[in-house]
Amino acid sequence: MLQPASSTLSRSPAAWLDRRLAQAAAVDHAVAAAVGGAGLLLYILTLAPTVIWGDDATLQLAAVQGRLQASAGSHPAWVLLAHLFTKLPVGDLAYRVNLASAFAAALTLALLYLVCRSVDASRFASLAATAAFAVSHTFWAHAVRAEVYTLTLATLALVIWAALQWRRRGQRRFLVLTAASWGLAFSTHVLALLCLPALGWLLLARRERLRGRDWALLIGSALLALAPYGLVLWADQRRMGGSLLALARWALFTFDGYDFSGQMAAFSRATFFADAAQWAGFLGYQFGPGLLLAGLGLAYAWRRWPRDLAIFVGLLYALPALFAFSYRVGDRYVFYLPSYLPVAVWLAAGIDGWQQRRARAGQASGYGYGWRLALLALLTLAPVGVYRLAPELVSRLDTQRQDVRYVPGPNSRYFVLWPPKTNYYDARAFAESALNDAPPDALLLADPMLASPMLFLQQVERVRPDVRVRFCCWDIEQALAAGAGRPIALADNAASVYPIDRLQQEYDIAPHGVIYLLTPVQQQALPRPGAGK
Repeated sequence: MLQPASSTLSRSPAAWLDRRLAQAAAVDHAVAAAVGGAGLLLYILTLAPTVIWGDDATLQLAAVQGRLQASAGSHPAWVLLAHLFTKLPVGDLAYRVNLASAFAAALTLALLYLVCRSVDASRFASLAATAAFAVSHTFWAHAVRAEVYTLTLATLALVIWAALQWRRRGQRRFLVLTAASWGLAFSTHVLALLCLPALGWLLLARRERLRGRDWALLIGSALLALAPYGLVLWADQRRMGGSLLALARWALFTFDGYDFSGQMAAFSRATFFADAAQWAGFLGYQFGPGLLLAGLGLAYAWRRWPRDLAIFVGLLYALPALFAFSYRVGDRYVFYLPSYLPVAVWLAAGIDGWQQRRARAGQASGYGYGWRLALLALLTLAPVGVYRLAPELVSRLDTQRQDVRYVPGPNSRYFVLWPPKTNYYDARAFAESALNDAPPDALLLADPMLASPMLFLQQVERVRPDVRVRFCCWDIEQALAAGAGRPIALADNAASVYPIDRLQQEYDIAPHGVIYLLTPVQQQALPRPGAGK
């Protein structure tokens, strides 16, 4: 009896392979969802409960107000997402904005697991590498605060995954997804530009697949995804005026009114070895002992992977790392974050490579549960232990990282080096005290790190709106002139930030609660003409 055509096809090798691939993909998607869920739980448990210092508070304020701009420091896609989170009925408004970062971080982990699987890493290796990335210092620290980098990495991970799927399957839908995801990534952060050489290489390596329609879809999808960003940029142009060149500088290099283009590509022979030591230190602090396996994975990938894939992942690392290496800003460590995605991929490859070496040496007994648990503990608990000990060590040695501003409060030594921010209220406590300690109608001069949470409380919660908070102190003469006829106070008396020597020429500086009042020095009475004769 003849079998139905569908039954015949179902028993063909191609149909069987498709079915097995679909089953494997379903399992991977389920594991990715579980990984993302576990990450979300970790980040919620360690989430900052309220307003934070510096850029965090500035972004929290922008998200609450829904302030969309297209400058390099405005991050419109992130602001839109975080603004949606402010509608949730949990915590205060600042907490809800922090929650948006945790959500984006969890999404990054799910996508990173799929990226590792897309380069044929085993499920265990992909899971272990993603777990190591989840607790890597800089990523974890920004997953629990109002920062744009977790959404930046989520969109970049989506770009990478879609590009790898197109490389493997050649389907146009993945080409479209790659381009659209890149448009979304650029609307989140201009760091997305750094992955373009890697994408360009992949397109060049697989150019035999591309026809005119493919190029049209690629460009059209990217432009469509960039359309909302373009509308915001057009609104900025109408508001500010100026030339197209000035608008481009605004979009690519400007943050909070300051042009950072002079700090980019600032390679220096004089600081090369210090920069290299810092790069290695940052990298080691993220992954701890896992960095050795990542190095093994890099060598394994270069020898065993198809050359186009090995170069693609290498470019994904090299360009962001070189950019951060030569970027002269205080928070340079943050800009290495995109380069840590390919490091995690190499880590997954290194785990598999190590297991294969053990197998060839006759030492392997498979991925036994004991071996897996030991490796997971090494990759996750060892770095967390270092993070916990580092603040205590810094406190005992009375040292500070030269490129990090330490903040006031009882938990100051934990703010940078310890990622969790559970029950961290130092910024809110300081901002409330500073505003309430200020005299009526005072001018309060504060550096952006300390000023931002005060501005958040003023504009969102209406705390002491009579006090004028002004950024300080690169323009101290103009700042003092703005306070003519008003009481003037400093938020801090750190000589490394505030021009204390200059101010002491004209003012007595005295503590007043947590702030410092400036009282004009009384002029000495001049001797009367003829006195003493």
